[in-house]
This record gives sequence, C-alpha cells and structure tokens, in this order.
Amino acid sequence: MLKALPFVSALLAATILWGQPEPVGVTLGQTVRLTVTARAPDSCAAQIGFLDSGGKPIGASSHVSLQPGQSATLDLPASAVVKEAGQRMEIQPRIAPDQGIAASACQADMVVNEAKTSGGPGEGIKVHGHWTIDVRNPDGTLASHRDFENSLQSTGAGVLVGSLSRGSVTGLWHVFLDVSVAPGPCNSTQLCVIDEPTEIDSAPDSKNLTLSAPTSGPNAGSIVLAGSVTVAGGGTFIAVGTLVDVCAVGAATGCNSSDMLNFGPTTFTNKVLMTPIAVVPGQLVQVTVVLSFS
Repeated sequence: MLKALPFVSALLAATILWGQPEPVGVTLGQTVRLTVTARAPDSCAAQIGFLDSGGKPIGASSHVSLQPGQSATLDLPASAVVKEAGQRMEIQPRIAPDQGIAASACQADMVVNEAKTSGGPGEGIKVHGHWTIDVRNPDGTLASHRDFENSLQSTGAGVLVGSLSRGSVTGLWHVFLDVSVAPGPCNSTQLCVIDEPTEIDSAPDSKNLTLSAPTSGPNAGSIVLAGSVTVAGGGTFIAVGTLVDVCAVGAATGCNSSDMLNFGPTTFTNKVLMTPIAVVPGQLVQVTVVLSFS
C-alpha cells in the first residue's frame, strides 16, 4: 500500500486502489515511460499522463483505446520538469478510464530509462531520432499512441561521414516496422515498409513517405520523415528503423534503389521496442520520425 501523500487527488486515490505504478523519481537526462495494457478479456479506453509530486498534471497526455492485449506508451522527458543538474522530481502516473470502462481493465507500468551519459552538459555531438506512431481504427479513432527515441547505427554514422566528406551521396529514405515472424501485417515478409513516392526497383507496402526540413516551429533545423500504411493482417511490431539509399557521387538517377552502393539501403537508425505495438487488420499506422542534431 502506498503511503499517504500530502495532497488530495481523487484521481490519484483511484490509481492507488487499482494497484497502478508507484511514483518514480527522475533527474535531468532521464525519461519516464508509462505503459498501459488492456488486460484480457477487457478493453481499455482512458486518458493517460503524468502528475508531479503536488498532483498537478505535467507534460503531454494521450487518449488510448486498446483491444485486449494491446499496449500503448507515453514518455515524459525529465527536462520538462527538472531544470538543473542534481535536482530530483517525483512523478506520479495519471490514468483516467473512460465512462463505463472498468479501472482494472487498464493495467499500467512505469519505468525510468535513458539515463544521461557521463560528462558535462553539451559534450559531444548527438544525433536524435524521435518517433511518433499512432495506430488508428478504420473509423479514425485512436487505438494506440507511442513516442520514443531510437539509436543511430554505425552504418548511419558511415552515411554521415560519406556525405560530409563528399565520398558518397544520400538519396531516398525508407521507414520500416518489423515483426518477429512472417507473414507480417503488411505482406508475406516480416516488414512493413514505407517508401518515398519516387522510389523505383522496390516493393514497399506504402509509397507516401515525405521528407521535410522545417525552418520554423518545434522541428526547425531537423529532418522530418512522415508516412503511413494500412495493415491487411494482424501482428505485433517489435522493432522499427530508418534506411537511406547511398550512392556514388554522380549517380545517374539521383540515387535510389537502382544504383545504390552496399547492395541495398543502408540502416541509419534502429530501435528494438521495449513494449511491442499490436495491430489488427484494417488499422492505419501513422509514423513520424524527427532526426535532429545537438
């Protein structure tokens, strides 16, 4: 049983009674991840988010609508509430089921991850890949929402070296979502692939991927990839990643799959998901990847 907290919150009191996650403490450089799962045989529909130690909502919130066994996550970077190194903030879960939804149907877990590396602030050059994945039902309602960071791969670092040294050129981008076994939700393979419209010599599941480099707004100075795919089958995505065509300087077709080096697209970023993303036939998977540098 949790100890009484120095504030009154009906929502938090309900959270305690449901046996939901205990508060966690975070410091600068860490991220709190709240994972909500629909406990079979029930469905879960709820507003999820975070509370600070005073019971005040903080950071982003999200509405989830989950079928039995499906999960959704919401992340809160500690930088949203912790402004100085050495400070520690206690974070509470906030889970408010929709009317008519049993509280016990929304099982939750909360962990702290992505601890900061050693060294002073601002050391080194970092590449960030922030993903947002929304799964929508055929009627447009949101089934699940996920956002997370992924990791630059050594091959991705090689792409940057080749491009900046003018030893190679980068071409078209690909986004993939990976399942554990074939057939996948999109086709007979283990991948759902989203390509740019001008890609050739490829067999993607969708060709609506867009590439932009905003000069204003929250993503100014970043590379933004956005696309979607409608799944024909059910399955569970366990990993995601970005790939890019890499070609020799002066490639005749402007660098796409027909004249790549390395016999295929080069992996730029990759992420094995801590909590897989489940989909059912007919759902639309919307993906946005923001690549930034600091």
